[in-house]
Amino acid sequence: MENAPPKTSEPQESDLLVPFESRHIPADYKEYYRAKRNNFFASIQGFPEMWRYYTLLDAIWLHEFSDLKPPGNVNQWFPLILFFNAHSKIRVSIELAFSGCLAEARSILRDAIEFVAHAHRMLADPQLQKVWLSKNEDHQAFSNAFERHKREDLFKGLEELHRTWGQLSETGSHATLNAICDRFKIRESADGQPKAWEFRYCGADPRFWAMSLFSMLLTCFTIEQTFFKNYEDRLGLDDVLVRKRGEFESYKERLRGILKRRYNVKPPIPESMVGLPWVPPH
Repeated sequence: MENAPPKTSEPQESDLLVPFESRHIPADYKEYYRAKRNNFFASIQGFPEMWRYYTLLDAIWLHEFSDLKPPGNVNQWFPLILFFNAHSKIRVSIELAFSGCLAEARSILRDAIEFVAHAHRMLADPQLQKVWLSKNEDHQAFSNAFERHKREDLFKGLEELHRTWGQLSETGSHATLNAICDRFKIRESADGQPKAWEFRYCGADPRFWAMSLFSMLLTCFTIEQTFFKNYEDRLGLDDVLVRKRGEFESYKERLRGILKRRYNVKPPIPESMVGLPWVPPH
């Protein structure tokens, strides 16, 4: 069930669970719960640069939200709620990714992208806010504005997010082989015949785990960058915020170089690193 980054010693239950959890979680479920919790702790230790990346970016989000109280133009108010929701989904997604639940993390990150695309479209055309809010009364109008021609309309100007949204659909949200291939395997017997099916609830090959996590973190930055550009008339006036974002971008590129060397990633390097080659778990 568990395949975590290397650790120095096997943690005890008291290291992972508080007494309340130990008392009230059934033994058969506790195995899964402990593995997921251990993966979270182990990945923070095993991938410390990416954990720092995530916490730095999360702090930038909170700084930006603070600057937008109130957001200014009344047409910017409601889309801001959708960006709040996207941020909340990012938090859940990345916590799951650090816990080794990669498919679930990808699925929720896809949701975050979709909320960002809706917010971005309503900021470009404020009249669509009424259409969005009236979906239950006029689903056809909503479908025309937000569901048809996604590439040309909903994701207009957001080409990278549209591409990633499609990838996350196939590797997380949709019921496809790509969504389970990194956690499902067939164990063969000595004569090469199928012996058993195995399904990993959490955890992954460390290299694949690291590359997948960094890919998702890059997407989180693209989402934040979209948010900043949508509200730049206000956020761009905050010199401290602008400095933090600049320092973060420098750290992001240094981390990209660190991971390329650590995992021996050969050129050409995809900008998103989504398409990096990986070694399937054994």
